Amino acid sequence: MSGETDRTAGAAVSRWSRSPRRMPPILALTFLAAWASGETADQLFRQGSYAEAASAYRQLIESSPESADALAGLGQCLLRLHRANEAVPYLGRAVRLRPASVELKQALARAYLDTGDAGGAQSAIDSLYETDPHNAGTLFLLGEWMYRGAFYERAAQALGEALTLHPDDPAARSFYAVSLAKSGHLAEAEAACKKLLEDRAAPADLDVTLTYVQLLDEAGRAAEALPYANAAVREHPDNPIARYWRARLQFQAGRLEEAAKDAEQSVVLSPNLPFARNLLLEICRKMGRQEEAEKQAAWLREYDERMAARGR
Repeated sequence: MSGETDRTAGAAVSRWSRSPRRMPPILALTFLAAWASGETADQLFRQGSYAEAASAYRQLIESSPESADALAGLGQCLLRLHRANEAVPYLGRAVRLRPASVELKQALARAYLDTGDAGGAQSAIDSLYETDPHNAGTLFLLGEWMYRGAFYERAAQALGEALTLHPDDPAARSFYAVSLAKSGHLAEAEAACKKLLEDRAAPADLDVTLTYVQLLDEAGRAAEALPYANAAVREHPDNPIARYWRARLQFQAGRLEEAAKDAEQSVVLSPNLPFARNLLLEICRKMGRQEEAEKQAAWLREYDERMAARGR
């Protein structure tokens, strides 16, 4: 993180050690202590000890408030600790000190994305893209930003370009596969999802798994989809969408008891999901559970009335 600072510090120490004019002892100790702290912070960061590294970078900032390396290091640590809101001001200051650094601008754009700041993300990504439209990191950020904004066709285009440069990026591959499905490129999406799910080197992404389940179901291949829905529920038992899809597939297979349990759990996990309640309504009617069916029907009528009122 502070390679440039380390080289500069080392060179300075070397020059002073050879010079007949010695650095004043207190100043020399302060200088060397700051350099050693920077080295320690960087080592902790490389080891993945982000909380400890963040503490070390904070100490550096207290003694050198305009150190771009320390500011960037702390910002990167906070990003990895999922504290993007805290990372933004440090990364912003680092970018102002080093406006030519693509890495710092990308880190700032990532922080804006993770905080949901669409305006900040757009400004940062637009600036990066205008400077170099063929940078893989920038293309990934652009693709993710488009994906989050539901511009799936543009997302697929940017992510596809990023993957031509770095084909093994698992996050880019996942976003790309889902974007293909949501933009109507179904055959390509199915192939991309299947390849990801068969890749044992990376854990299965839930969005990819459920997208593949939906693709198979909509193609009339529910039996093929069910094992993937089972895996999704097994790995993410508290995810209401995974429960919904398994309930739907079990319902189609005539496994009404199992379907009802998953549909009920989906509703418990996310009470405002209308499609889970609608599925539960169908299942209950099929099972002759009229009281529960009417309960779900009443909720859906109220939901439709609320949506209609909002649209007025």
